[in-house]
Amino acid sequence: MNRRALLGLAAISTTAALLISGCSSSPAEPSSAPRTVNVSATGSTEVAPDAAKASLTVSTTSANSASLAQSATAEATVKVIDALKDAGVESADIATQSINVSPVYQYSSTGVQTLDGYRASQSLTVTLRDLTTAGATLDAIVTAGGNAVSIDSVSTYVSDPAAASKKARAQAVEVARAQAEQYAELLGFSLGSVASVSETSSNAPAPIAMADSVAGEKVSTPVEPGTTRVSVTLDVAWLIED
Repeated sequence: MNRRALLGLAAISTTAALLISGCSSSPAEPSSAPRTVNVSATGSTEVAPDAAKASLTVSTTSANSASLAQSATAEATVKVIDALKDAGVESADIATQSINVSPVYQYSSTGVQTLDGYRASQSLTVTLRDLTTAGATLDAIVTAGGNAVSIDSVSTYVSDPAAASKKARAQAVEVARAQAEQYAELLGFSLGSVASVSETSSNAPAPIAMADSVAGEKVSTPVEPGTTRVSVTLDVAWLIED
């Protein structure tokens, strides 16, 4: 028998030995490791969001100096923040994310760089805790900041997902138990008590939908929250009883 064949037989023998040692124990020393059946199940439910987060940027430019650009941006930002507070947004729900001041360059067709001015910007994140007034609040931001403000994104979320998570969790437990009981029936064993359980949950924010207003009609920006899926995934292990 050549060397390659001998090595192949050795590898097969080693694998068999590992499988046997992992599945059984010597007659003189019974294994004390508990036998379990492990299942994973997900429960989910749809819930209407009741709050939103908006990201916005205030920016201005100046052809003369960075200081003038920064001053103009600061002035516009103060107006936006005042409008938010007048709309009922608490100071704790307004957060500055970044402040930036930088030169602006123009480039010729030959690649020559020429200073064209300065741009200053400030980014804010705003929590809108009442969706019924969110549209009017967004309008107030634009009115206060004018052309200096841009609303970069708005996403809705569930401020208190506990009730939805509870419902999804109960569904996940029901599915997990049904799976484990089916395994027990098909493979001929009885389920014991639960040996372990772990949970992973998610609350996916829903993208916001904004409808266009009718031309010439002064209305608040419509904000449609839609629904958010709250999911709970459980990994459950049951002890196996003969």
